[in-house]
Amino acid sequence: MQAAISSLTRGGATSSQPTYINITPLGQLKSSSASMEVPTAQADVKLRFPMDDLIVPVNSCELHIPKGTRTKKVAVGVVKAIDRTRTPRIHGQPVPEGYARVSVDRVERGCASVLLDIEGGDGEKTLGEVEKTFICWRKRFIIIHGVSPPPPRLVDDQDPTPSPPRRSPTPPWAAPTPPPPSSPPRTWSPMQPWAAPSPPPPPP
Repeated sequence: MQAAISSLTRGGATSSQPTYINITPLGQLKSSSASMEVPTAQADVKLRFPMDDLIVPVNSCELHIPKGTRTKKVAVGVVKAIDRTRTPRIHGQPVPEGYARVSVDRVERGCASVLLDIEGGDGEKTLGEVEKTFICWRKRFIIIHGVSPPPPRLVDDQDPTPSPPRRSPTPPWAAPTPPPPSSPPRTWSPMQPWAAPSPPPPPP
């Protein structure tokens, strides 16, 4: 177990242009390439998957493996949101990049002999041997229930500053009523002759 994790942790040179494959909830692996060209775990290091953006602490999931140009569900389990404040660990060892720590609840019928990328904590080599335990599984093939995963995307060295929320335009019926026009200021005008005061009477 430790030797397998150490070899994956050391890894190799990652590809500068990793292949992009979209994992869909229906288990389809959309690609113009054959299954032999599915990227390696090292090629996934610079990619973000739905697993990386989980907010809910505990999530139901499906574990898939590549099969031709599709994927096949081989088990169901539980995965926790990644704690960014600490290094993910399993059985006392760091979880290799490109993988996540998952709990296997149930292995699908006929899938007990599926080989593990990384041995279990007691040296288990097949999926059937790790039911009800924790193992490492590739993020690429973890399908989160209730999440429609987008295609994997490159991970920036620093997350960009989120842009402020856009304000929707105010509908015409909700626009404030303009104030009524003010009356024009009064101007002084000379008195009309008929309105002038009568002159005083002549002296006697």
